[in-house]
Amino acid sequence: MGNRTADIVLGVLLVCGFVVRGGAQDFSKVGTAGFVFLEIPVSSRYQAMGETGISLIDLASEGLFVNPALIEYAENPVSLNATYAKWYVETDHMAAAVSYRWPGVGTLGLSVMHFNFGEVTKTRNPTINDVGSYTNLGTYTAGAYAAGLTYARRLTDQFSVGATVKYVREDIDIYSADNIVADIGFIYLLGFESLRIGAFLQNFGLEAVYANEKFRMPQLLKIGMSGEILGDHTKSERLTMLAEMIHPSDANERIHMGMEGVLLNSIFLRAGYKFGYEDEDYTLGLGLQFIYAMKKFRLDFAFMSHAYLENTLRYTLVMEL
Repeated sequence: MGNRTADIVLGVLLVCGFVVRGGAQDFSKVGTAGFVFLEIPVSSRYQAMGETGISLIDLASEGLFVNPALIEYAENPVSLNATYAKWYVETDHMAAAVSYRWPGVGTLGLSVMHFNFGEVTKTRNPTINDVGSYTNLGTYTAGAYAAGLTYARRLTDQFSVGATVKYVREDIDIYSADNIVADIGFIYLLGFESLRIGAFLQNFGLEAVYANEKFRMPQLLKIGMSGEILGDHTKSERLTMLAEMIHPSDANERIHMGMEGVLLNSIFLRAGYKFGYEDEDYTLGLGLQFIYAMKKFRLDFAFMSHAYLENTLRYTLVMEL
């Protein structure tokens, strides 16, 4: 069974690599994808650890945004999370998700996401009868949305797979574009110490059309490994290290590193660093876990630096029933 599982893992990695590389080999990468809001990190925990976590098995419903295979490992049958961030240039990013483990069937998940661009001034070039360098036509609104349905199942004690189908849409003034995309991920417990590997193919789909122009989806292939260098994931005190390689369809390859230290199973200290970016590098975060009314809660905060735009803070509330 172990050799067969390893063959499955290798096969999935090869297929994912060919899919992403095949979609990117015949065009210039930078600035070629639409729906780029789908690349924004959603979970505070994931963001704080340098956007790593596809092989972290205790993410519960946060796994719906990180790697759908992870929701199979939720400690409790029901997990919920909600997150909010004031993003760059006065925009807002928010999301929520719920997962439910159905005994004998697998784990189901539902996720929603909204990116609010706010109000934008609408102008046009002046005519011969106008005064000034442009004519103000008032304002318009813009926003982006995504809703996903996920199914995950543990195929063996060491190997799990999950898939999400998402409806995505962007509205800008009187124009709009929508599409159906898919995420697929897996995680494999190596059986050596606490090492785990995971892979995640995100936003795989056909081209979409906006204002008669075709554009591709922002596909991402992520491959990563994690493990505890102190304790293990069941201990109340532990230190976890994570590393991931990112292959985007619209940018150059990148490497993300992250770590998380846990004290008394209540205080989570996180940090990360992202290589391959011109304007982003380190991340920091804090999590506080507590029990209230027999339910487990965790409140997470994440800080991400940016060289040119303002730094961002993200807040996430997680609850397990």
